Amino acid sequence: MSENQYPPTKPVCQLDADNLYLHQTEADLDPLAEDGSYLLPAGCVDTQPPEARAGFAARWQPEKNAWQYLPDHRGKTAYRTDDGAEVQVEQVGELPGGLTFTPRENEHQTWDAKAKDWVLPPAVAVQIKEQQQDEMWERIKEKRYDNLRHGVFVKSVGKWFQTDDATRLQYLTLRTLPNEAFPLKEPWRTMDNTDLPPEKCTKALFEEIVMQMVADEMADFRNAKRHRAAMLQAENPLEYDYSDGWTANFDEQPAAELEEAAK
Repeated sequence: MSENQYPPTKPVCQLDADNLYLHQTEADLDPLAEDGSYLLPAGCVDTQPPEARAGFAARWQPEKNAWQYLPDHRGKTAYRTDDGAEVQVEQVGELPGGLTFTPRENEHQTWDAKAKDWVLPPAVAVQIKEQQQDEMWERIKEKRYDNLRHGVFVKSVGKWFQTDDATRLQYLTLRTLPNEAFPLKEPWRTMDNTDLPPEKCTKALFEEIVMQMVADEMADFRNAKRHRAAMLQAENPLEYDYSDGWTANFDEQPAAELEEAAK
C-alpha cells in the first residue's frame, strides 16, 4: 500500500503521567514506515476515546487494553475525620480512609466510623445544651427589661408615658411630694410628643402611672418565667420563640388599640 493510501494524521488519546485520559490529539504518519504506522506523541495511546461519564475519570490499562473508570472527586473539599480539617482532593479514585465529604458542625463533634457521621459525645451534648439554655435565658431577660422601658399606657388619660430608668425615678419622686405640689405648673410630654395639660398632671395620675408600671413588671416577670420553663424543655433552646405574652409597649401597640380594648 502506498503512502498516499494512509491519512497524514489520525486521532489518538493523550494521557497524563498516571495514564488518565486528557483529550484527543493528532499522530502523524511515519514517513519512513511502509506499513502505515504513525508516530505517537509522548503519553499517547492509539485507541478510541473513553465513554464520557459524569463524576468519573478514565484510566488506560495497557495490560487489559481497555479503559478503567474511576470516581473523580478532584477539586472537591473533603474533611479529615480526626480533626475536621479541610482537604482538597487531588487524586482520582474512592475517597481515602480518614476523609469524608461531610463537614463537622462544631469542634466538639467526633467521627463515628460505624455510623459514618459526626456525633457529639453525650456529656458534651449536655454541656452545650446547658450553655445554650443559659444564653437563651439571658435573651429572655433582656426582652423583659427592654419591654418594660418602652412605655406604659394610662387608661384614665389615654396616653403613653415614658418608662426609661431616669423617668421611672421621676415618677417615684413625684409620688413623695405633698398634695399642694399638684397639679403641676407645667405640661407633661407624653410618648406621642403631645403635652398633657398641667391641670391633668395630678398626684393621682402619677400614682396610676407607677401602679401600672408595677402591674406590667409583675406580668412580664411571670411571662419570662413561663418562657424559661418552656425553653428548658425545647430540643433546640436557641430556636425557642419567646415573642408572645409580653405587656404592650408603645412601639408595638398603639394607644388607640389599648383604648378600644379598655372599653
